[in-house]
Order: sequence, then C-alpha cells, then structure tokens
Amino acid sequence: MMNCTWKRAQIDQVRITDRFWTPYLENIRSKMIPYVFQKFEEHGFIHNFISVAEKDGKEHIGYPFSDGLVYEAMRGVFDFLRVSYDEALDQLMDRLVDIIEKAQDEDGYICTRVMQNYPDRRWGRNGAHITSEHDLYNHGALIEAAISQYLATGKTKLLTCAVKAANLICNTMGYPPKLNVIPGHSLEEEAFIKLYRLFRDHEELTEFAAAHHVDLNGYLEIVQYWYDNRGNFEGRPLPHPRHNKEYNQDHAPFTQQKEAVGHAVRAMLCYTGAAALVYETGDQNYFNTLNCLWDDVVHRKMHVTGGVGTRHDIEGFDEAYNLPNDAYLETCAAIGLAFWNGEMSLLDMDAKYFDCFERSLYNNILSSVGEDFTHYFYQNPLISDGDVRRWDWHKVPCCLPMLLKFHSSLASYIYSCSDDAACIHLFIDSEFKDKNFTISQYGKVIRVDSREQEMELRIRIPDYAENFSILMNGKPIAAEIEKGYAIFHGVWTMEQPLSVVFSSALRRVYAHPEVDAEQGCVCVQNGPYVLCAEGIDNGGKVDFTLPKQPDFKLQSDQSVIGKDAADNEIRLIPYYLWCNRNAVNKEEAKMAVWFKQEKMPDEPILLQAIGDKLYGNYEKLI
Repeated sequence: MMNCTWKRAQIDQVRITDRFWTPYLENIRSKMIPYVFQKFEEHGFIHNFISVAEKDGKEHIGYPFSDGLVYEAMRGVFDFLRVSYDEALDQLMDRLVDIIEKAQDEDGYICTRVMQNYPDRRWGRNGAHITSEHDLYNHGALIEAAISQYLATGKTKLLTCAVKAANLICNTMGYPPKLNVIPGHSLEEEAFIKLYRLFRDHEELTEFAAAHHVDLNGYLEIVQYWYDNRGNFEGRPLPHPRHNKEYNQDHAPFTQQKEAVGHAVRAMLCYTGAAALVYETGDQNYFNTLNCLWDDVVHRKMHVTGGVGTRHDIEGFDEAYNLPNDAYLETCAAIGLAFWNGEMSLLDMDAKYFDCFERSLYNNILSSVGEDFTHYFYQNPLISDGDVRRWDWHKVPCCLPMLLKFHSSLASYIYSCSDDAACIHLFIDSEFKDKNFTISQYGKVIRVDSREQEMELRIRIPDYAENFSILMNGKPIAAEIEKGYAIFHGVWTMEQPLSVVFSSALRRVYAHPEVDAEQGCVCVQNGPYVLCAEGIDNGGKVDFTLPKQPDFKLQSDQSVIGKDAADNEIRLIPYYLWCNRNAVNKEEAKMAVWFKQEKMPDEPILLQAIGDKLYGNYEKLI
C-alpha cells in the first residue's frame, strides 16, 4: 500500500564524500558540461534560439527536440550549481536564459523548429505529429530547467518563461472545448507536478505566483488529463505513419495499461510522471497500474545490466522474455528506469526499487560514459563483435543531457526522510543534514544525530547482500525487517556509530528459461556489478564456456581471473569499464556478458530458485 509521507532528500542537503563518486561527479561537472555546451554551439542548437529571437528567417538546425536537450542540460548545470556555485557556469546560463526569454512568443509558446519552419503547426496540428515535433516535451524540459535555476540561484527570469508556457498549455489543452493533445514524448507530466510543488511549498513565491497567474490546481489537472485521456483520438490526428498508438503509450487510458510497450524512454518518463501524480493524489488505481507495469518491465523485459528497450526499430520494448544480447538498450532508457524507481520508492518503501535503481546505475548508466568523459554510448549491448565504440557526438545527442540530469541529482537518491524517520537507500559515502537529524556514512559506518529525539532509521539490505547485520559497539543489534529494509528506533548520537556488515560473494547468475538468448548460459556478478569479458584480455576470444569450478579469484583492480572449461586462463572486468582501452583490432575489441555453462542445472532446479523473477543466483563462485 502507498505511504506518501516519505520525501526524497534535497540535492543541497547531501554532500557526497565518496572516493569513487566525488571525483566522478567532478569530472561530469568539469569535463562533460563544457563539452556538451560547446557541441550545442557548434551544432546550431543555441543558434536556433538566437535565430528566433532575432527573427532572421533562417531554417531550423537539427531535430525538433533540440530545444529540450538544451533545457535538460541546463537543468543539470543548475543542480550542480545548487550544490557548489560556479560564477562562470552561472554567467553562461544567464546568457542562455536571456536568449530564451527573447525567443519566446508573447503567449508563452517556444519551440524553435515550429516557430522557424511552420508556425501554423503547433501541438501536432495542421499536418504535424506530436510524436515527432516534441512541442510538449520541449516546454516540459523548459519548466524543469526553470525550477532548478530558481532553487539554485533564486533567479526568476526563466521561471517567468516557464509559467507563461505552462499557462498557455493549461489554457489550450484539456477536455472540450479545449484541444485534445496528449504528450508525444513524456517528461512534461513530471515537470508540471514539480511546478505545482514549487509554488505550493515556497511561500516566498506567493507574490510572484499572483503576478504571473499561477494556477496550482490547473497544473495538476492537466497532468491528470494527459493520463486519463490517452487512447482517445477524438478531434486529434492519429500517430505519425511510422508509429502506432503504443509508441508513446497512447493506446489506452493509463489505468488500462498493464504491459510496458512502445518507445522505452517515453515509457519510463511516462511512468515516472504517473508515480509523481500518485504521490500527490493517492490514486490507488494508478498505483496498481504502476505495480503491474513495474513487474512487467523488471521481471520480463529488463536486461541483467539494468537496460531496457530491446528493439532497434522503435528504441523500445519487445515481447516478454525476448532479450537478445545485441539489444538496443538506450542510455536514456536506463536513466529513466532509475528515475521511475526513485519515485516508486516514495510510494512504497520496498528495497526492490533501489535494487533495480542500483542495477541500472552501476552497469548500464556507468558504462555509457568513457573514462575521458567526452565519449559516450547511445546503445549499451551485452555483446560486441568489435565494431561497437563510444561516440564523441551523436546526431541525436539526447543521452548527454539525461546523464547531466541524472548525475547532478544523484545525491538526492541516497536518502529519503519524513518528519521522524530517515532511510538509507545507497551506500555512497556522504552526509545528509535535515532540520531534524544529521546522517553521515563512511565505509558503511553510519553515524546519526537525531537532536535528542527518537527517530526511525531504515537501512536497505541489497538483494546481493549475504549475512547482513548491523553492529553497535561491535555487537549485533536486533532489527525489524520490512520489505528489504532493516528498521531501528532510538535516540541517536554521533558517538554511537552503526556498522553495516554484509558480504557480496561472486556468483553465477542465470536468466529465466523462457529467455531463449541465454539458454545454457550464465553471467557473473560481483555485488551490484555485472562482469564481462573483453577480447583484449582473452586473446581475442569472449565466447568461452565456464566450467563447474572456474577457480575465480578477485583482483585489486575489480577484475576476476579464472579458468574456462578448456583450462585456459580468462579475465573478466566490470561491464561499466569495457571499451576504455585502445584495442588494436576487432578481436581485441570484442565483448560478451553471457557465457555458456558446463553442466548447467536442469530447468526445474533453475525455476525453483528463480521463482517469479527474471534473474536468479544458483551458485557462489567464491
């Protein structure tokens, strides 16, 4: 059942001190951000806004969603600024905000492709298609960026643009006599929920809200309309000929959707917005639908690396259990899956959501960024014949803004809290300061100061953890276990540290027998990390068979050394590290995650161990 008393930590309440994540996030900030905005300039994304502002009559450069990518990247920058101010970045953003303000129409509309090329085709009308033109997506991304700028700097210029756009949308779309318009690419649903929360929770914006005609109820109502009215095509065009109604989850009212279909990124953002709506409304039917969809994605359609979206032709979902190793698995989809799981955990504090979040994070999401932070994967397959390499810029560069959004907000996913409780989801060294308590974790040692008040503390037990216990003064303390969290009550002080103790043995993982691609195969996992073989370590061979006893040994560099069934030495590395070395030929550049297994257990044994899940462990390797 839902329990909507939890809230996610604010970005500026958490300071990450982790030896992996602190330098990693600094590289995102110092290398990826300037790289992205340099490329936006080079490829005309910024010039589109300038062209509209100056009314120079030039044609649009790039894709219809280029505006939204700029806004999403700006949101990431603002979230980084909220944690650590950078004057040069702030000035860059001010320049862009000025351009955006000048480009926006008086009525609040701003979509540069439509404004430049065919101004009579707003909202997928008059021969356009909402799934391809991305008007609503662009405006939703603008709203998100504006909210993040206000929270980081207190500036309201972009927020003024966002409210004008939001009011235009609310006045234009909805039940008759308004236009029947449903999102072609989700994002705007969650954006409007965030806008609602901003004005509800920040009393200092009361005068601004009155002056700019903010309508809180209207912002919630438009989101409810977008979900309830899916599948109703009365008075609006059918999908683009290349797409069907499932492509953007527009085939039925939301509560009738029980299976994940269509474009995977659009689906993940659609479900994230629906979870945010449920948090505000408490709608049990929506919550039940989200549970059905989550079960379908995670237990039938998710790859072991936390990637989703198998099909190349639609960048989307396929039938249940059809999980080929050369699947599409767009970076944005894995990020969307993580975002969705973060929202679901606020409705139902169940460890399964952050088990899934962590699977995506430490495999599909991390693998998408090269060690130089200027090369990236758009797709994240589980096998390569040596042709797959990271790109320095993609013609559809949507993954980079999503990566900026994700990593700039990562701190907010480590903890959740309520007035008298706190929850630790991720073991990332950090400090969380709330008005009622302070929590710090370093090397799985947790210290809490509850301000001399009794509070509840929940600590997630990862799905890969064995022999989990909590020690105080070196002795185990009793805990209530609820949905994968260890729960404690007490008055906490920093002088009473808690030590989280568990092992995470290297283990074989197998897929459900209905996954044809993995019949007779296993992969190897170490804690949250899926391992892979690269040709450069294994004489150009990655299709070996594992013996019953591969004699694996963990190395200090996170790799694993062992033997294959032919008694040859093999080396496996974490999947997220693959494709970072200079392979001299295709043989060295090969990669594989799944391996044939000698003396594979019979199907009944595997089914008994796996239950209703998609992946299971049947044997430790160390």
